[in-house]
Amino acid sequence: MKTEKIVCNVIAIAFGILFAKNPSLAQAKYDVKGTVKGITSGTAKLATYNEENRTETVVDSAAINNGIFELKGSLNSPQMVIISLEPGNWKFSVFVENGPVNVTADTTEARHYDYSAYGMGKGAGVVNFTETGSKNYDDWMAYEHDPGQKQYAPVIAELDKKFKAAGSDIDAQYRVRDEIDSVERLLHVWQKQKIDAYVAKDPSAVAGIYMFDDLYKWVKGTMSYADMDAMLNKFTGAAKESPYYKTLSRYRTLLKAVQPGSTAPDFTLLKRDSSKFTLSENRGKYLMIDMWASWCHPCRQAIPHWKTVYQKYHDKGFDIVSMSLDSKMKDWTKAMDEEKMPWTQIKDEFPKRMPGKIASLYMTTFIPFYVLLDKEGKILVYSGDEAKIDEKLKEIFGS
Repeated sequence: MKTEKIVCNVIAIAFGILFAKNPSLAQAKYDVKGTVKGITSGTAKLATYNEENRTETVVDSAAINNGIFELKGSLNSPQMVIISLEPGNWKFSVFVENGPVNVTADTTEARHYDYSAYGMGKGAGVVNFTETGSKNYDDWMAYEHDPGQKQYAPVIAELDKKFKAAGSDIDAQYRVRDEIDSVERLLHVWQKQKIDAYVAKDPSAVAGIYMFDDLYKWVKGTMSYADMDAMLNKFTGAAKESPYYKTLSRYRTLLKAVQPGSTAPDFTLLKRDSSKFTLSENRGKYLMIDMWASWCHPCRQAIPHWKTVYQKYHDKGFDIVSMSLDSKMKDWTKAMDEEKMPWTQIKDEFPKRMPGKIASLYMTTFIPFYVLLDKEGKILVYSGDEAKIDEKLKEIFGS
């Protein structure tokens, strides 16, 4: 018995050393003590958020007594979680990680919403809240409120006013959108530089991968595979074990699959007459996938150009398939009747509350967007710039 006890102690010590050296291997034990003003009794719930399927999962709950609650449990990794307070579905987000944190919330000035018409319920976003005890949260807040980042907010706010003032003038709206895009690009450059500096100091901090995950939502359609891959390779330890790294790694895999030289991911979608179009069954010619929608002004403006290109190269072995990102069939059919495009038309699928299935597969976050394939189905051009398609077609077919 004594020998067995010694062996067990040695094993326990060994595991203790292992977890001490590799804290990411142990679950994050959290203890969230909360005080809320505006709700004296009810229930506090702690939920994680899956950005890939846009769902929340409640992992803990506790009673609210005299405006006080306590949530205790464990997560596989430190992460930003959603705390919701009932009744009323009041929500705010905080970081949970090893050890205790304290949160205070005040329902005053909360931003109410009602998405019942879209099957998403209603509630309120709490804006007056604080968290103490989490370094990840402190670092995230320092990043969010950095004067370097805040400098762009008033400029964008003024442009938003200018956009609204454009009224129903679509061309004027898009000119303002271009101005907003220019400012946001400057903001994103600042954010990337700030994140790079933070990660260089602490590549294992979950706050760092969370910052990059938040940025990537905005630059997803413009950041190159090489830049994304280089960024993800900087993270270590707990950051690499986080759900944010796992999600971004999946995006990296999808992005790699649509790089020039890769065989285009296969898919099957329905045409207007409900017959099937399968990409891999349409090889033997150069094919451009044109991603568009009836509500996309630049997409509609580009159609006359593509009609000219189609007429010029079709008999030489070039074809187009337009994939609509319209969620409503009637909008798609109306636009097709108006535009009278002479090539194949298909429509993307939209799982509940999710973006287009094939657009997501191709990592497309804006339209118009084009993917040019060779006769074997390999990607030649992957871009939102029609000039790049024109250049490649001239190279292939001549003037």
